[in-house]
Amino acid sequence: MTTKSYKIGKNIIVLTLLTIISVSACSCKKNEAGTQQGYATGKITDTKGQPIPGVEVAIENTLVGYHSTANGVTDSKGLYKIKVSNVGTFHASAYLNKTFNGKQYKLELHCDDNDAFGNEGAVRDFQWRLTGEKPVALDGYYGSTIELYNEPGYYINEANITLTLIPIGNLIDGSAGTTLTKRPIVTSYGMVHDIPLGKYTVSATYNGVPLRLKKLDSNQAYSNTMSIEFEQYISTGTPIARISYNQ
Repeated sequence: MTTKSYKIGKNIIVLTLLTIISVSACSCKKNEAGTQQGYATGKITDTKGQPIPGVEVAIENTLVGYHSTANGVTDSKGLYKIKVSNVGTFHASAYLNKTFNGKQYKLELHCDDNDAFGNEGAVRDFQWRLTGEKPVALDGYYGSTIELYNEPGYYINEANITLTLIPIGNLIDGSAGTTLTKRPIVTSYGMVHDIPLGKYTVSATYNGVPLRLKKLDSNQAYSNTMSIEFEQYISTGTPIARISYNQ
């Protein structure tokens, strides 16, 4: 064997050994992260970091369509383990069903990694968040929304409305809320986004002058203050309160 051939052979052996070491390191990293071949696993926690049992988790096979799902429920430690099919690209989502002030809500939970994964498996942890922007901007926020509608014939620049929201009792997660001061974002109508889900006393001013409020399309009389609760009009949609205003 020539010296040149010996060096080439030696280089190949070294590269092979480095590749094996690299693959082994990756495998160890996956094991440390808890990834299990063919399974989606993870943990679901509440707003205080405590595990939530009985939460619905869906693993959707996006390769064959969103109607192909594998479902599971978290155990007493907030853990889930769901087997995925041999072929596909998968996306994890989780929802918390919660009754609050006699109303039923289905709340989307925040995933720590929104990327799709394959049959190699993945760890996807979820947390209940009262506020914050969802990973996909078009999906909106984890908080609730107030929609503002003018009384017919009364037109003002809604961007100059200031709302004050004072919590009535605790928020949906049992925590104490705080007084909020918000201005709407105006598209075709005014909207105040990302409000922690709870019950509130609401008042409003326009350029410092008090507005009168009532629930939209109700027989209520207008008043300087009103109490609001949020309704979930579709099962996985944002809870909304709709307010009509006048002066």
